[in-house]
Amino acid sequence: MKARRLVAAVLLVGSALALAPAGARAQRSPADDEAVQKLYTGFFDALRQAGPGGAVAYLRLTGTLSPGAVEAMGGRLQAIQTRAGRADSYVVVNEMEIPHSLRYRSITFLTHHENAPVGWRLRFYQQTNGVWVVSDVDFELQFVEDFLRLPEVEFAAYRAVLDRLPTKSELRQMLKNAAESGR
Repeated sequence: MKARRLVAAVLLVGSALALAPAGARAQRSPADDEAVQKLYTGFFDALRQAGPGGAVAYLRLTGTLSPGAVEAMGGRLQAIQTRAGRADSYVVVNEMEIPHSLRYRSITFLTHHENAPVGWRLRFYQQTNGVWVVSDVDFELQFVEDFLRLPEVEFAAYRAVLDRLPTKSELRQMLKNAAESGR
């Protein structure tokens, strides 16, 4: 009997919270939305107009990532231009927030380049002083659709498995070795 009353009480409280007026729950601020949009627009405009060097300079200018992280990213970003070509546009694919934590956002983007698309995940964090910063930048050149479709943890596991698979040349060598040992 006590268990039924407890379940009923939990359901009643849950229903009351779900029906609470919008003002009673945490809400996104239009000013916060604008600050985050300004950050990603600046990043992708810099990438589009000045290439990887421009994107790195933008991150350095905003001071959002540590200098070491920005420098390490520079070489990785250069690979984009080498493989995919210059960026010409981007679209927001998905935006994720952690419930009841309006200070963190993860947004997934697709950039269109001369030769191939690139998937991006930018993470934003609102510091205690109220300023929004880019807290991390990740991108994918090879498995773009999966990067955009799968949750981050699933993609990381999927990518780790794919990275462990032998290459075509390794498979050929393995087959050649097997054939030779079978003689």
